[in-house]
Amino acid sequence: MREASTPRRALVFALLDLGTDINAVGQAASAQIGINQTDLICLNALFRQGPMSAGQLATAIGLTSGATTTAIDRLERAGYAQRRGDPTDRRKVLVHASEEGANQAFALFDGLLDTVADRAADFTDEQLSQLHDLVNAFREIVAGYAVDLRARPRPTP
Repeated sequence: MREASTPRRALVFALLDLGTDINAVGQAASAQIGINQTDLICLNALFRQGPMSAGQLATAIGLTSGATTTAIDRLERAGYAQRRGDPTDRRKVLVHASEEGANQAFALFDGLLDTVADRAADFTDEQLSQLHDLVNAFREIVAGYAVDLRARPRPTP
């Protein structure tokens, strides 16, 4: 493993570790409500971004269309989402998060959100704004890297 020899590299490794920890929370939360983590990620996108087509959802979370359709099917069976006709285009179907189901699912995160928000109280608004900008810049880089990785041919062992 490469060592975090500079403060910048240490920050990158801390963010990678944070991603792992967030993943563990997602796995535990999804198990609590009887769905898998991919389904929870889909539900989060639908809840936060609003109704969208299966294709839009696949793009939003970086899944194949087949995997997204399977996740939507599971969310529907569990009562966390519904497919409804698009009121502006009868040919399209939009996936909606069940408000009650999403509220129940994301209530599991209330304690975490409150604790993190309390911890952020130690920082000024300017510092929080800078951190927000930095995290968003990192997210863009990571999302772009994921796209690049998906486009690469698989290595052969």
